[in-house]
Amino acid sequence: MSVSINVPYIKTIHKQPYPGISPSRPELSQAGKTVLVLGGSISIGLAIAKAFVQASASHVIVTGRREAVLENGVAELKAEAKGSGTTITGIVSDMADLADSEKLWNDFKRRGIVVDVLVLNGVAAGQAKPILEVGLEPVWKVFETNVRALLDHTERFYKQETSSKTQKYLVNVSTSAIHLFETDAKPMPTYALTKNSGTLLIQQIANDTDPGDMQIVSFHPGSVLSEAARSVGFVESSFDWDDVNLSGQFAVWCASDEARFMHGRWLPAWWDVDEVKAADFRRRLESNYHFLRIGVVGI
Repeated sequence: MSVSINVPYIKTIHKQPYPGISPSRPELSQAGKTVLVLGGSISIGLAIAKAFVQASASHVIVTGRREAVLENGVAELKAEAKGSGTTITGIVSDMADLADSEKLWNDFKRRGIVVDVLVLNGVAAGQAKPILEVGLEPVWKVFETNVRALLDHTERFYKQETSSKTQKYLVNVSTSAIHLFETDAKPMPTYALTKNSGTLLIQQIANDTDPGDMQIVSFHPGSVLSEAARSVGFVESSFDWDDVNLSGQFAVWCASDEARFMHGRWLPAWWDVDEVKAADFRRRLESNYHFLRIGVVGI
């Protein structure tokens, strides 16, 4: 479950896809690009992969740990891509397994595949218990997925060997639990801790990276009844869930030049991008380095 983030500087909140983030907009076109969506075989990841297909990506690659689930997701993507010219590839790979990630990226190199857009989407939810009740090993295991894996894949993505300099786009699927500690974070403190750490990691990388080399944006996908949400007991009647395609299409916007000014920042998929692009919002960004970045409130 997630609580809507109501702020005075954004008037329009969306729960469904809308024209501003439509993958059919020429400004959001992914034509000629190869897109890798980690954990892209189900739920939010699958919706993101579909949106990149709709945005005319040349090649959409999705990974997943479970072969049967991956095959179903790939079948949906191929149906979406029929007649579009987009190539769909599914690869069984655990994003948190260092041997798997090395094999994945080495295979890309061997086949001459250069990834233009990386979507960091896979997640470990952890246990719905206080951290000290969960214990060291289970908590650290969640860190391996929600933090270490992000660094592993981001580094491999950034350091790809190419014959010429190419613009890269990194999209990090975060959560509102990184800061809503009294509501979203309270039921699953390990999840909130590790997702906060992972988002801070990506923020720090962005701080040291020219967006002209690698544009980096983190976003909260909204209140989606994902497999992870179901795993901790949520059902259809638990909440007024958002359309998963809102997060899918928002991810495409994050991987466009329109989102360049959001480099290194975090924002929720609910917010209307036309208002985000407006002058008043841009001035707020430019005048306050800490705005929409992880930090200490009140300082």
